[in-house]
Amino acid sequence: MGTLRTRLLAGIAIAGLAAAACTAAATPTPTEAPTAAPTPMPSPSHEPGGDVIAFEAASATIAVDGDTSDWSAIEGATVKLEQIRLANLPPAQAAEIKFGPLDPVDVTFKVANDGKNVYVLLEVPGDFDYDPANHNLSASVAVMFRVDEPAAPHMGAEEPELDKSLGIVDIWHWELDCGPGAVSGGKGIAGGDDPACNLDDEYSTTPENRKDDGGGDVVNAAAENGLTGVWEHTGRASGAGADGTWIFEISRPLQTGDPQDGQFASGSTAYVALAFFDPNEGPEGWSDAGHLQSAYSGWIEVTLR
Repeated sequence: MGTLRTRLLAGIAIAGLAAAACTAAATPTPTEAPTAAPTPMPSPSHEPGGDVIAFEAASATIAVDGDTSDWSAIEGATVKLEQIRLANLPPAQAAEIKFGPLDPVDVTFKVANDGKNVYVLLEVPGDFDYDPANHNLSASVAVMFRVDEPAAPHMGAEEPELDKSLGIVDIWHWELDCGPGAVSGGKGIAGGDDPACNLDDEYSTTPENRKDDGGGDVVNAAAENGLTGVWEHTGRASGAGADGTWIFEISRPLQTGDPQDGQFASGSTAYVALAFFDPNEGPEGWSDAGHLQSAYSGWIEVTLR
């Protein structure tokens, strides 16, 4: 379905967050059949002179369960995640990156929409390193959406003026405080927090100003967390350190009424950036400043049908 074109541009990235405790692992339930058959898209292709990653989302209902079989007919984009370049950071933040440089990682990014919900799949190659007692020794991801049109893909700011906000961005930030197959998210909870599993709905205007929806100095009585997520790893059955791929599935209603959320509609374009926090970054796991990010490719443009 639709046309896919892949292009690269320079930009900067999204930053991260840390969290606490974990719950026990659960076994993923079998994938339900999609209520609307996915429409395949052509494979990504490079256009001469291209500088933006752009594609059209599939029309499908996805079972958010950590099983990617209902994504199999849906093409996505391959997105390169790179560690933040030290030369682009203020000295204090650059000093926080103690290990590296990390090798870039090519991840698979897919999006679907069924007229009610938007669905996101992020597949990241990497060892199964998961520690239920230490979030830094487990993987973490973030998916960021532009809310205000001027906002840049480094949490609303532009390099080199990272303390100068250009607008609000919406961040789905997920630290693995619940095990594989467990449902994460904050439905029914006021504000953007997910106290059980830490799939938080956040907003930011600069890298130093990131809050759960409804937090901070701005009054937001409509703040909510409508996210649902399940994660898995293809090598989990082989034990700790097994080679494989991290699977992160997330869904959310297209419209939430929360002004600190990106709002989606059929025919609209979502502007997206991605981040991955690698538990193998150093002996103590990942750091906020050392994460891998997509924003050197600029905003990823995803058109919803």
